[in-house]
Amino acid sequence: MKTITLSIAFLLTALFSIAQVETGIAPNWLEKVTYSPTPDVNYDDLNQGTLTLLSDHQVNIPKQESYTKYATKIFENVGVQQASTINVSYDPKYQTLKFHSIKVLRDGEVIDKLKPDNFQLMRRESDAENYMYDGTMSAVMNISDVRSDDIVEYSYTIKGFNPIHKNKFSDSYYLNSYEPIGKMSITLLSENELHIKGINNPSEPQITTVNGLKKYHWNNENTKTVTYEDYSPNWKIDYQLVIVSDYDSWKDVVKWGIDTFTLKEKPNKELLKTINNIKQENSTDGEKIAATLNFVQDDIRYLGLEDGIGAYKPFMPNQVIEQRFGDCKDKSLLMSSMLNEMGIEAYPMLVSSFLKQSITEFLPSPIFFDHCVVKVIDAAGTDLYYDPTISNQGGVYDKTHFPDYQYGLVIKPENTDLDQITSHSKNTVEVYDVYELEETGKGATLKVKTVFYDYEADAMRGYFKNNSINTITKEYKNYYSNYYYNIESTKKPEFKDDLELNKFEVTEEYKIDSLWRPMPEKEGYIMAHFTPSSIEGILYTPNKEERNDPLDLYYPSTKQHKIKVILGSRWDVNNEQEEFNCTAFDYKWDVKYNKRKNEIDLTYLLKYKKDHINPSEFKEYSKQVNKVNETLGYQIYIPSSMAVGNSFINKASKSSNTVETFMIMLLVLFVIIVIILLIVWYSQRNKKHIDPFY
Repeated sequence: MKTITLSIAFLLTALFSIAQVETGIAPNWLEKVTYSPTPDVNYDDLNQGTLTLLSDHQVNIPKQESYTKYATKIFENVGVQQASTINVSYDPKYQTLKFHSIKVLRDGEVIDKLKPDNFQLMRRESDAENYMYDGTMSAVMNISDVRSDDIVEYSYTIKGFNPIHKNKFSDSYYLNSYEPIGKMSITLLSENELHIKGINNPSEPQITTVNGLKKYHWNNENTKTVTYEDYSPNWKIDYQLVIVSDYDSWKDVVKWGIDTFTLKEKPNKELLKTINNIKQENSTDGEKIAATLNFVQDDIRYLGLEDGIGAYKPFMPNQVIEQRFGDCKDKSLLMSSMLNEMGIEAYPMLVSSFLKQSITEFLPSPIFFDHCVVKVIDAAGTDLYYDPTISNQGGVYDKTHFPDYQYGLVIKPENTDLDQITSHSKNTVEVYDVYELEETGKGATLKVKTVFYDYEADAMRGYFKNNSINTITKEYKNYYSNYYYNIESTKKPEFKDDLELNKFEVTEEYKIDSLWRPMPEKEGYIMAHFTPSSIEGILYTPNKEERNDPLDLYYPSTKQHKIKVILGSRWDVNNEQEEFNCTAFDYKWDVKYNKRKNEIDLTYLLKYKKDHINPSEFKEYSKQVNKVNETLGYQIYIPSSMAVGNSFINKASKSSNTVETFMIMLLVLFVIIVIILLIVWYSQRNKKHIDPFY
């Protein structure tokens, strides 16, 4: 009991502790920035009962000091909670934090709230669920006695830049937000001339000289709100953004990377043993590459210790092989160094997992990358790319899925530019549904086979490894319950895994008690509906005619969904086929009816051709999607009064077709019979008149 108590006490001390926060006067190099308590903004755009009156950020680069001041107006009681909480984060490995003031302005009175004893210092690992630990500390204070109509104002300075950058400076700053702001002010003081670039037309900086330093100042008052549209790509930059950098070119960033990733020691015994085992067990370079990738992915667990320079500088391979864990940088340097020892050319490569092609709009700097992978050049000169942080991957060495990062900077001597990367994965999913109907109007059995390739196979392999079969059975059943009221799994899902082809196959079986339901559009009829659910899940259906932002697409992706319906009796089914093509996707759909077997075969195929569409392409995309939606779903139907035990021709159609009634069919048949009888009667009558010897 004593041991448990001490462990809990230690944990609480590490995560949550009361400490004295440093306070003091503001730096003397600051420029005073004023603000209006009643800015001319659109108050209808405000949320949570607060308005930011001032966001002031000033940086003295030679002194490595960053000053920040905020002023917030509370105009609704719901805003008290947000405005009365101060939360400032910093990295204690190389930074110090000093508060200068905390004030509440109320009816002309200034109330001092700067009380160091009221601060709490907490280690808050916001990305711990992804096994990333950056060592960041947060100074948190809840201000007492805050009310509606108060203005809360506070300022602080963080001193210290990450030493990994070695006196090189780069950063980015927003000049507007999703809510209006009274004033946004950015000031930079630098000994060197900075490269500057704006995105989304921010204001030009005022450039002057102060005490021998170059001063760059941006001021944006009464800001306009940033608009956001659903399904916009992550790489779409919505804000007015200012980018500054000391780096002259990507070549300079590569030089920084070579220095940062340089090996400081020769491989130790354990690492050499691992390398030699791979060399002995594999004869070709391709096999060695695949074996090395699998070892780094699956035998070195993912764990990131990102505090201080660890955010950029990897652990050396000897340490990683001993501790058996590492983050993206550690794994990439380990893999590339192992391949180099085997005589295979390989390098770490920096990528941005969310900026993708937008990285080309940024100024050169290492801070805009958030991930590290590996580039390999085989003996034939083929460029190959691998992500050693992905586990349980299948495929041979030149057919391994690589995410759609699009651009990367290879840490290779004399490299001067970004690599453009094209994903060769199709990420195909093939679904085969077989419905065997019982008596018309009753239930059915459903057998499903789904085959996954490339990334989709990797994902499903991980899903089956990380979940119990009972959990998977329950989740699968819940999925189909969205389509059928009473469905039960008659067999637990089974899988086959072909690692070399990176093909993962899952089979399922179900009993559906309530396949049929009333037709909403036709009283007195019941229908059975069949849906290519795999395609429905990735096809975005527009709810408006125009967009301002690009539309994100599930790319690369190919989905083929085949549905076989075994009817058991004759139905009236027409063979149909349609095909739609646009800049975003290709789509095919067809219906085939086997009269001898009384089976309907439905085939749907959707392939995305790009990762997004531009606003100018949206109308055409919408038009084609609406056409596709007219075919997504097929139904068979009959009068509810004749559901069981009646021998007649039943009907089938696309979900969007007009329903023909059973009585019309009988009427048409009656008319045809009458016409035939009249023709026969008239023919016999004419024969008797023309030929008297008959």
